[in-house]
Amino acid sequence: QIEYIHGEIGYNYRLTNIQAAVGCAQIEQLDTYLDTKRKVADVYASALRDVEGLHLPGEASWGRSAFWLYTVRIEKALFGRSSRDALRALAELKIQTRPLWQPLDQSPAHIGSECLGGDVANRLFGQGLSLPCSVGITPKEQDRVITGIMSQRNRTGK
Repeated sequence: QIEYIHGEIGYNYRLTNIQAAVGCAQIEQLDTYLDTKRKVADVYASALRDVEGLHLPGEASWGRSAFWLYTVRIEKALFGRSSRDALRALAELKIQTRPLWQPLDQSPAHIGSECLGGDVANRLFGQGLSLPCSVGITPKEQDRVITGIMSQRNRTGK
């Protein structure tokens, strides 16, 4: 299952001593991780900024993104494929991407919950595609993702 779907409401506050130790060790490397994530995002932005129908993540004027995820929004009419079509085609190329999270009002855990608005969440869910962006991604792997994305776009696009 590649979709993020919540089947039930729950809480998980457990943290073992080993998990806490790993977390503390990772905090010591936080600046390096953030720098690496920003560099990965910069490579994607540089390579994909002119692709018609592919909307890249931005940053607020008042903050800096950690780029925990690098999620693009695919506008099918301009790109030539939907985000889910691109996800499947990239999977055939052995490139794992992920859809954006399902809006909570659509999850089995929240059936019957009231939803006010929701148009933006639904649009982002339908169009969002998270690209591989771990701190361990190599330049060669990232080039492969970029080449894969470019191979999916509308041939009449830029």
